[in-house]
Amino acid sequence: MSIVQLSGLKKYFDAVHAVDGVDLAIDQGEFLVILGPSGCGKTTLMRMIAGLEKPTAGQIHIGGDDVTDLPPRKRGVSMVFQSYALYPHMNVFNNIAFPLKAQRREKKFNKRIIREKVENTARLLEIDMLLDRRPRQLSGGQRQRVAIARAMVTQPAVLLLDEPLSNLDAKLRANARDELKDFQRSSNITAVFVTHDQIEAMGLGDRIVVMAEGKIQQIGTPQRIYDDPANEFVATFLGSPSMNILSSDGFRFGFRPEHFLPKTLHDSPENSRIFQYYVKRVEYLGSDRLVYGYIHGHDNDLTLAKVPSNVRVSLDIEGDYEFAVHNSDIKFFDTRSGQRIEAQNLAEAV
Repeated sequence: MSIVQLSGLKKYFDAVHAVDGVDLAIDQGEFLVILGPSGCGKTTLMRMIAGLEKPTAGQIHIGGDDVTDLPPRKRGVSMVFQSYALYPHMNVFNNIAFPLKAQRREKKFNKRIIREKVENTARLLEIDMLLDRRPRQLSGGQRQRVAIARAMVTQPAVLLLDEPLSNLDAKLRANARDELKDFQRSSNITAVFVTHDQIEAMGLGDRIVVMAEGKIQQIGTPQRIYDDPANEFVATFLGSPSMNILSSDGFRFGFRPEHFLPKTLHDSPENSRIFQYYVKRVEYLGSDRLVYGYIHGHDNDLTLAKVPSNVRVSLDIEGDYEFAVHNSDIKFFDTRSGQRIEAQNLAEAV
């Protein structure tokens, strides 16, 4: 069942089409990630759901109600910002309690109810022992959980998160992703998470919405989007390193570096496309070797291979080797539109 429904949503800033006709349904209890590069419209889309931006056109329904023209406080949503925006002069308890106190008259909250709600929410996020501290006494991860607790304490229908992990270091970010996903599952809240980080998107999302230039490029599970990209943009935006793209007569084709391996490592070379590959440089990355080189006939297109380090294959710089890609791992794209196309005869096409 969809709890959020966006229909023909648009937002124009003069000649800039920040969001240009988005149709999207978000299910109850889903963790949806909106992924895209800077300037693609993802934050503007979230701000329209929150009521912080008024749409140029289109409708927003939350819980079956048309909220397109309603103010943020009447939409049943809460938002966690990138900066956390905690009040430095308040302790953790009062930071979390602030939205409840703002709604005290309207919702008839007394001090006992406010304390119960704050303590229950803090306990759920395992910060109940920090309620007397000020934000300056907290770590980055603790501040992030306080910001989420403040958003959750009003029991919103939808939790909106605008790149809340970007201020954390890499190790803490990985732990925070795990905690955030566990919390979302245990609370069964509907979460919409905006990010430009594909690792966050792949690790957190039940579904991913990939955006570019104000439009949705593809919606699907992380595995579906990675394995079956709808177009060349999606194919190259997801993946580190990104998909190799090469030009041919009338079309372009691509394959991921981890699928491009020495021929001797393929179980069924008869079902693979064999390439002559010149190795220019090799980077040792611990678990993998990242190989830079050129395929014969595509000398202007740098092509990468990702070879597991535990595979005993010698790869000398300035050496020529036979590399192969399984036919099913090669994707084809229209030269003009960039959309995926099907090749009738894979061996002859490449």
